[in-house]
Amino acid sequence: MLIQITRINSISILLLCIMTTLVCGCINDQEEASHTEPMTQSSGLVEVMVTEVVDGDTITISGGERIRLIGIDAPETDEEYYQESKTYLANQILHQEIKLESDITDKDKYGRSLRYIWFGGELINAQIVRNGLAIAKQFDPDIKYQHLIADAEKEAMEQKVMMWSAVPIQESFSSNTHTKGLEVISYQDASKYIGQKKTVEGTIIGTYKHANTEDGIIFLNFHDPYEGYFTAVIWSDNWDKFPESPDIFYKNKKVRVTGEIEEHKGSPEIVVSDIDQIEVVGTSE
Repeated sequence: MLIQITRINSISILLLCIMTTLVCGCINDQEEASHTEPMTQSSGLVEVMVTEVVDGDTITISGGERIRLIGIDAPETDEEYYQESKTYLANQILHQEIKLESDITDKDKYGRSLRYIWFGGELINAQIVRNGLAIAKQFDPDIKYQHLIADAEKEAMEQKVMMWSAVPIQESFSSNTHTKGLEVISYQDASKYIGQKKTVEGTIIGTYKHANTEDGIIFLNFHDPYEGYFTAVIWSDNWDKFPESPDIFYKNKKVRVTGEIEEHKGSPEIVVSDIDQIEVVGTSE
């Protein structure tokens, strides 16, 4: 009887050990799975094939989905460097497998998917800006890599690459003969100095180009809405003194505009007739 009890106890212990091993194995498997799955999801990268490059900031992928690169703005079809921008992007990723990464907003108002593009370990959104073929353009709330894109633009501006080759960017504002000795004021205070020559500082947050008549005009707006706030005006007679599309070049840039402040329909403005009147001093935060 004692022998049987001893055998039963031995068998029970053996079974208990086997069950413990199995349970621990299942727990380990679950833990391993739980670590692996979130890592795959958290990367947020989707591999796709590029089938078409529409322009410098838009592509088409397999299945026909349109992708708009986040954080940048490339020249349109009627603007300088359009073809160069498109060709650069095509040479980089056309018919290649890329990785797409999303941010906060899924699609824009045109139905295009908003994505960052990774290829060869590089952020293509920043690369095309670094090569001077697109500008940094912040679209809140999608700003995950905006600091990288802004740094790329700063590099392109400093090296005067492509789009920036004709844009004056001076390290020292005081060295500009057009502005030396003039008081620098905020665009919000411009209305206080009507009739005076000042240097107005602010960020151009919106632009408008009217080119349908002989009297074409570009408005560089410092506030939204623009009514009642400072605007820099460039008439078409002077466009040849600037990059072909100053409405694109200067948008989202922190600038200093120098000239006599005039009043037009209740809003202060400076008519800019020379490229040296606008100095780029930074990009939007």
